[in-house]
Amino acid sequence: LRAGLVPPVLTNNLGVSVGGTLSVAGLGIASFREGCQGDNVLEMEVVTGAGEVVTCSPDRERDLFDAVRSGLGLCGVITRATIRLVPAKPMVRTFYLLYDDLSSLMKDSQRLMTEERFGYLESWCVPCPQGFRKVAGVPTPFAQWFYPLHASLEFDPASPPDDRALTAGLSHYRSVHVEDRTMAEFALRLEPLFELWKRGGYWAAAHPWMEVVMPWESTASYITAILANLPPHLLGGGHILLWPSKGSTSKVPLFMKPKSEFVMGFGILPGLPPQAMAVAGPMLAKASDLAMKMGGKRYPSGWLEFDEARWRAQFGEMWEPLRAAKARFDPDGVLHPGLVPL
Repeated sequence: LRAGLVPPVLTNNLGVSVGGTLSVAGLGIASFREGCQGDNVLEMEVVTGAGEVVTCSPDRERDLFDAVRSGLGLCGVITRATIRLVPAKPMVRTFYLLYDDLSSLMKDSQRLMTEERFGYLESWCVPCPQGFRKVAGVPTPFAQWFYPLHASLEFDPASPPDDRALTAGLSHYRSVHVEDRTMAEFALRLEPLFELWKRGGYWAAAHPWMEVVMPWESTASYITAILANLPPHLLGGGHILLWPSKGSTSKVPLFMKPKSEFVMGFGILPGLPPQAMAVAGPMLAKASDLAMKMGGKRYPSGWLEFDEARWRAQFGEMWEPLRAAKARFDPDGVLHPGLVPL
């Protein structure tokens, strides 16, 4: 930042390792235009399962380069990475927009991605608890759901953005707030939330995070089905994340996503006491299976309980290339034994 440069894509939590995020893809709120972190890595040092230390890049040891980006650490451990940097302006302005209708949020998100008015887009599903209703004769908590959209762009203080032009034609329910931050403050914008989680005990809770990437065409029906049966208290100290993106920005072979012009990431990210897993686990598994039945793919950064059939469905046409890479770079199966039955 001192040199006015940043990686094109930053994850929300900057306390994780770059090697770890590259191993799953590395998504951020600029991914709709910049792809994932794996699309922006120039070179990596990798320790393979065979114990070899190899430097790989798009032009050098390309097979290994493609096997470790979004490769879940199955073929090698990334120990060093060179990431592309891009110029950053000193300030970021964020528009806090609230939607009471999912279809309106999706329509505006698609428009903003196409027009590229903003450099960063992030959204959530937020419950407004309504009390209890009977489900099969049993009083069950339920909620009305709202959808915040935070749209941000970088700017120079000498040339501030035109707020009216940036939000013209959008169909949000309410404009809640406009916030200016330095680029550093923006990159660390979720740190106050993480501190609240730590003080409230949620940081040390169980985090069975279930994230999927859905084709745009089935996103609304999928999310509606999930939220209709999701008790708001199940989130505990967590939240539900939405991540709109173009489907073609990432070219990483093992980052599995639907073949769709636009895609929507959807993550149920609870923070729960361990005893709540008996209830949460089966619900999250059903949400995962439904996503894949409706054409989605898992984003494998969190909780996974997959058998071989699910893994094959996840990797699809990349299943056999992944098996070949595993046999080549980790012939004795020392990396992540039992995770993926290759």
